[in-house]
Amino acid sequence: MNSAELMSQTYTDPANTMIELSDQQLSQVQGQALFSLNNIKDNAQGINFYKLAFEASVDLNLNAKSLQLGCGGMNGAGACDIDISQVSFGCITGASGNCISLPATLQNQANGLDANNSISNQTALKNFVLTNPFFQFAIRNSDSAAKREVVGVRIGAEHAEGPMSFGALNSFSGYFTGKANLTMLGEKNVSPVSKENAHFGNASAFLGLQNSEILNVLGIKINYRDLTMDYGTISEKDLKVSVVGNRVTQATIQGLQLGSVVDKIVNGVTVNQICGRGWFNECTGVISPGVANTLLPLLKTGIGNYIKGELASGLHTTADQLNNYQLKYNLTNVHQIDVDSDTFGIALSKELIKYPGYAEAVSRGWSMYLQDAFTLNIEDKVSNLVQNIAATPNAREGNITLLAPAYRNCYGEMKFC
Repeated sequence: MNSAELMSQTYTDPANTMIELSDQQLSQVQGQALFSLNNIKDNAQGINFYKLAFEASVDLNLNAKSLQLGCGGMNGAGACDIDISQVSFGCITGASGNCISLPATLQNQANGLDANNSISNQTALKNFVLTNPFFQFAIRNSDSAAKREVVGVRIGAEHAEGPMSFGALNSFSGYFTGKANLTMLGEKNVSPVSKENAHFGNASAFLGLQNSEILNVLGIKINYRDLTMDYGTISEKDLKVSVVGNRVTQATIQGLQLGSVVDKIVNGVTVNQICGRGWFNECTGVISPGVANTLLPLLKTGIGNYIKGELASGLHTTADQLNNYQLKYNLTNVHQIDVDSDTFGIALSKELIKYPGYAEAVSRGWSMYLQDAFTLNIEDKVSNLVQNIAATPNAREGNITLLAPAYRNCYGEMKFC
């Protein structure tokens, strides 16, 4: 066959030939569209929810200098529904695989899981991932052309996962819940009182409690200022944290049971140094640490009640209410969270609306929804925590301890990009 004959031939590739299918054959074929649309009718609210979803995964690594939604408007002047500065979706990881934190700027501020900010330790970007994002429209009276009204719009995803951080979370509206793990680190040679009142100036730390008498036997007095003690680490896991409402500025940590925490710490106490005061109020070594530790089981109830009373006074509550006390925590102290949520969404609503999948309705205006989305890890020395409860107003004002700064999400020396 010559070239002219070859060019005149019609070649058919059987693999690429279109084949006609019957209706029965078509019914057995499955496929997935890029977009999907569904409608959920909520009779209780009288609202139809129309959702336009994207069958896709969106990887985000972005920074916003300021995210302000709903400033003034229907919820009143002088504030915003959502007000967050220096927002980052994503982070830079170090050699450890953990997100790198920005350098601490405050005294006693934590460093994060990987505090090495050197350029050589910046290894990779970790994204904030939205799986199957969607738009959802809340429509009232959808069956009536005359009365049909859009009362809410939500942007969400079937799943949101990844690091998210803030320079300052100034106000929040919506539903934001997670859990907290509180670790109170043990210490040695700690004085129960303030440094100014302690007899043993070589103590490693000071709880800052008021001095009081522990024991008075045969004219020998033992005061809290006249001893130092050792105690172990106590951890409280999976405490519920919630931020619910409109323009909220504080989170609530529930289930801490401070009274029981005090009992756990006191049960592990041993005396490190001690002296007794005689007739002339001099502090002498008539009682040794060994004798004191022998007597300690008889004194632990009184010691526990003393500490509970001091903590209750600092929190402006009563000792018998410590186990029910819900610790407030300022959102401005929260700089980094790791999100893992099936109900992520940001909505603009004309009225109180409970969107599909939400545990509670969100208020009108702008709102964000992140249910069971994060873990707040708080770790500090017992002495610091007790001082911030009993000796200062820090705890009752929402500042019991500082957390690590925001994640780094910029290569090089830039702090925010």
